[in-house]
Amino acid sequence: MKYSVVIPLYNKEHYIAGTLRSVLTQTFPDYEVIVVDDGSTDHSLQACKEVRSDKIRVVQQVNQGVSAARNKGIELAAGEYICFLDADDTWHPDYLQNIETIVQKYPQSDIFVTAYRIIYANGRCKESRRLPQVNGCLPSYWETLGKGYDFVWTSATTVRRTALLAAGGFRLGEKIGQDLDLWARLARNNPCVAYASRVCVDYNRGAEANARTRVKVAHAKAFMQDLEEELKNPNHSKAEIAAIQRKYDLKMTVYIYTSLIAGQKHQAKQALSSWNGRPNLRNVLLRAGLGCAALLPASVNAAVYRARLALF
Repeated sequence: MKYSVVIPLYNKEHYIAGTLRSVLTQTFPDYEVIVVDDGSTDHSLQACKEVRSDKIRVVQQVNQGVSAARNKGIELAAGEYICFLDADDTWHPDYLQNIETIVQKYPQSDIFVTAYRIIYANGRCKESRRLPQVNGCLPSYWETLGKGYDFVWTSATTVRRTALLAAGGFRLGEKIGQDLDLWARLARNNPCVAYASRVCVDYNRGAEANARTRVKVAHAKAFMQDLEEELKNPNHSKAEIAAIQRKYDLKMTVYIYTSLIAGQKHQAKQALSSWNGRPNLRNVLLRAGLGCAALLPASVNAAVYRARLALF
């Protein structure tokens, strides 16, 4: 078996059938699909089972979170490579074929990605960062952190199974950023990222009950710790440090701002005072803006944040 597609499922009854059908239309045939139902309380499991194929295996577990569901899928996988797909996103028919092309062309990498399209609730679409070359292999995952959206993004990412196991899989107990934390740990072992610039995945950002709507305080704790450690890594180039700093500044901004919205001003101020890395014009302005936001009512900050989510 070449590829195992791991899909964690929790309360996505309106999406999972479409997600599975998008996998079954793949032009590359050598794959299996493992759906791990993480204790869904709606009709997700029934909707999943209505899509019939010998390629699909459905397993159930008591609700333990998305990391545990993905790890279960990795454990059961027979494929040499693990493809991750969220239960409300879809692949274009040539996703696996594009992955196969770069797997064959860039065996030095453990991480393989394609470009993707972001679809908002109002139907507006954007595309992730696309590089001029049709295919390529970037020498440093860390530099991708400055490329807007996430260059390595879960539903468009395939990873060599042995590399996943060596990195320890997804960290349990993290509410958001579990995937980013894993990519960072993979990159410490092998920083290469092979990519296809073709858009092969649709990211349904408007889906209900995703991490952006479930979590009040957006604290990607493990990933932020990864970034703090890498900011101190003397082996990184200036370009890598700049990209790591940019991503860290973004994550800190969202964490502090959502803390203010949740009424946790003390927590927000503590985070503001513990900002890591070197000051630059961008993060100095961000910190100043967050200091001003701390003086505003939580309702005002919440309205601004909702507007930001609708636009970006």
